[in-house]
Amino acid sequence: MTVAALILADPQSLTSGSPTPALTRLIEAAWSGGAHPILIAGLAAEHDFAPLAQTTRAASVKAAGAEARQIVGGTSALLTLPVANAGVDPETITALIAAHGRNRDVALRAAFKGSAGPIQLTPLPLLEGGDELPSTLIECGDEAAILPSDGRSRLSYEAPPADTNAVDPWERRGELNP
Repeated sequence: MTVAALILADPQSLTSGSPTPALTRLIEAAWSGGAHPILIAGLAAEHDFAPLAQTTRAASVKAAGAEARQIVGGTSALLTLPVANAGVDPETITALIAAHGRNRDVALRAAFKGSAGPIQLTPLPLLEGGDELPSTLIECGDEAAILPSDGRSRLSYEAPPADTNAVDPWERRGELNP
């Protein structure tokens, strides 16, 4: 079972030819959460995101699902991630993928305290059928899964920065405290 991610970006997701911190964070969250391949749609300019992601010119989610299946033959579902939800935890993505593994025939939507967000995992057969079926909510405990978390709104916690040079506090565990 392989789940592809489709990041729904916008032309402002690239500045000066580089991805914004929000886009970089979402690519890393999708990869860390277990999605592969990671496709990025909606950019006005080409950019090389290798090795983690690649751009797509797919005009629909259905076309992106078909492209993902061409890249990785065993792809069974497509996870759509709006760039506005860049603060989503990789664990939320993992939870959706795990739920898909238990029930491969239903669309799943990330939820926080019973509210559904825009992050959805859809099995490819449902995409190909074109039917809008209700989604099963997967409670993720992640506020960033339902609210814009790219800096436009205030969450009850701060999403981690998309600074690839930052040292995770857990990596400092062995240091002596003065």
